[in-house]
Amino acid sequence: MERSPASGRRRNGWIWLITIFYTMSVGWTLLSFSLILSGSIPIKTAAQRAYFEALSSADILLTVLIGVANFSGALALFLLRRVAFCLFLVAFATTTLLSLWHIATTGWIHALGGADFVGAISGYGIAAVVCVYSWKLIKKGTLV
Repeated sequence: MERSPASGRRRNGWIWLITIFYTMSVGWTLLSFSLILSGSIPIKTAAQRAYFEALSSADILLTVLIGVANFSGALALFLLRRVAFCLFLVAFATTTLLSLWHIATTGWIHALGGADFVGAISGYGIAAVVCVYSWKLIKKGTLV
């Protein structure tokens, strides 16, 4: 564990893990999205093609903003700042609403396929746990 220089608060292994996980996830998501939208990675199925063609500029902007919120939340968590909870919660809520919108309007579930859908559900679960965990860290006084 590493102590925060300001107050003796500790940065435990979970904080390190969450920070690394979110940094890598955000980077991978933004890179993948960029490569797909630029045409550098071919789209494999008709459902995926239809999904990406249905995305609006607002969808893409929201995806980028969700990535920024998650990365900022991870950085704030690493710095032991309570704003991490708000950033993670906003990203989680926006992702949930955007996903529901995509399910209703773009054929998102068909574009994902079975294994990727399980991955998406797992991602929502991880995001929810991170929100709860960061809230508990605020209540313990670890995040200020």
